[in-house]
Amino acid sequence: MGQIELIANKEHLHERLEHYTRTGTPEHKLTVVSTRGYGDFLTDYPDVNERMTGAESIEELLAQLDGSQRLTMTNADRDNYTNALNNGELLLYIDESGFETPQNEETMELREERLAVSKEKVQTGEVVVEKYTDSKVEEFDVPVNMDNVTVERRPVEGEPLFETYNNTEDGDDDLGIIRIPVTKERLRVIKEHVVTEEIVITKEVVEKMEHVSGTVKHDDIRVSEVKNEDADVREVKNIDIDK
Repeated sequence: MGQIELIANKEHLHERLEHYTRTGTPEHKLTVVSTRGYGDFLTDYPDVNERMTGAESIEELLAQLDGSQRLTMTNADRDNYTNALNNGELLLYIDESGFETPQNEETMELREERLAVSKEKVQTGEVVVEKYTDSKVEEFDVPVNMDNVTVERRPVEGEPLFETYNNTEDGDDDLGIIRIPVTKERLRVIKEHVVTEEIVITKEVVEKMEHVSGTVKHDDIRVSEVKNEDADVREVKNIDIDK
């Protein structure tokens, strides 16, 4: 049979390994389970086993450690162990088979709760930059040219002509007609697209500190002496508590 402890970090692991080795548990009976290796840290404990989660499930891994699936585990335990490993915590498996606690010694485990803080990204909003087309009326004056024809009469002194006046024989109609082209400038408005400015959008990560707190519990012991008046009472002079 064996038991499993949740380990928060390296410091906690060192504390528990030191406790078990000090209380007589062989190092080869201890196995550290994690999602990443801790080989460098375990150099002080050369006989402590190390297993990393891989293709097998947490149940299969623990069954291999415990042998014949003697370790009973509920669905809540499995989810708790899996979530702890995914959050970077560790499992410490203590194989209790093969050695017994001395008859004159009893052990009591003291446990405590520890806070573990994880971070996740949540979307608090979004910034929408939308381009739209606006219109306005532009007015300005442009000079244009146009022809203006003026016809005036100017008196001259009479001079004899060497042709018969109002002679219509073999006449040409165009001889008595003057054609003057009259022109003017016409405005043509053309719109063209030009770039006047550009919009630059940047996003940066701003770090700020947030204070977290929580109430955790831990086990402790209180020692008291109860005297039985009907029996021989042996005085207990010293009571040592190994913390």
